[in-house]
Amino acid sequence: MSNTFKTCLFGGFDKEDVISYIEKTARENRERTQELTDANEALQRENDAMRQELESLRLTAANAQETAEKYEALRQRVDELVLRAETLEKENGELRVQADEYRSMKDHIAEIEISAHRRTQEFRAAAIAKLHDTVAQQRTWFSQRRAQVADLYEGVLSRLREAQESLGQLNTDGFDAMAQDLDELDRKLDEE
Repeated sequence: MSNTFKTCLFGGFDKEDVISYIEKTARENRERTQELTDANEALQRENDAMRQELESLRLTAANAQETAEKYEALRQRVDELVLRAETLEKENGELRVQADEYRSMKDHIAEIEISAHRRTQEFRAAAIAKLHDTVAQQRTWFSQRRAQVADLYEGVLSRLREAQESLGQLNTDGFDAMAQDLDELDRKLDEE
């Protein structure tokens, strides 16, 4: 800021030089102030942007921490699920063996049931055939007995007719006389 002013005749500096210097200095100061103000505003904007970025980074860091904690919890859960899956796979293998045994036993039981059903049907058919034979034999026996009973009935009926005819010819006079004799005897017993 060194400046040399022209001097005046009456002792002092040239007014125009001083005014010019002041104006120049004021203009430079205004320009410098404007530059500094612009620089300051730019720095403030940059500072605000950096603060926002810092806040964003803090949030990101907090989210990253939370995500890391969630990741760790999920990793532990995955480990548990893997262990559980291995256990279930082992149990599934054991159950598959049991299921195969059950299926084999079920097939065997089905064969037994089919065989038993077939034997039952054969036994039933044989029993029905035997019952038909027995019914036929009973019909024959019944027919024979019926004929015998009919013959016996006719014989008894014929004898009853003969007996009736014989009884119809019976003389009951002797019975009447005997009844009178018994009445007489009864009276005599009462008199004595």
